[in-house]
Amino acid sequence: MFARRIVHTLCGVVLLGVLATSAHTQASDFNRTTHFTFSGVVRLPSVTLPAGTYTFQIANPGTTADVVLVTSRDRSKVYALQITRLAYRPKSRDLKPAITFGETPAGTPPTVKAWYPAGQTAGREFIY
Repeated sequence: MFARRIVHTLCGVVLLGVLATSAHTQASDFNRTTHFTFSGVVRLPSVTLPAGTYTFQIANPGTTADVVLVTSRDRSKVYALQITRLAYRPKSRDLKPAITFGETPAGTPPTVKAWYPAGQTAGREFIY
């Protein structure tokens, strides 16, 4: 009887630990924050970003997650708040954060076509 109570208590403690860990992981990755450094000028719809480091994140993670917020690395300046659509990349073992660029005429800055957060095959495509 006493041993059974100890086993049940230990199982409860382990279960609480597992639930707390998974809730923390989901909360910290909820908006899929990613930092990118560009060595040259790039374009997003309605804005041109000079070379530098920028933070990409989902602005509305609790809903359809179709709005992307682009800020400076320290988040002191907002560069873009863009409506996007879902885009997929091929599944592979290496799902690092990525940016894809669209085609542009010679002499113009490349356009950011889509952003893929770490560990995700689904990303967000910018609408031009």
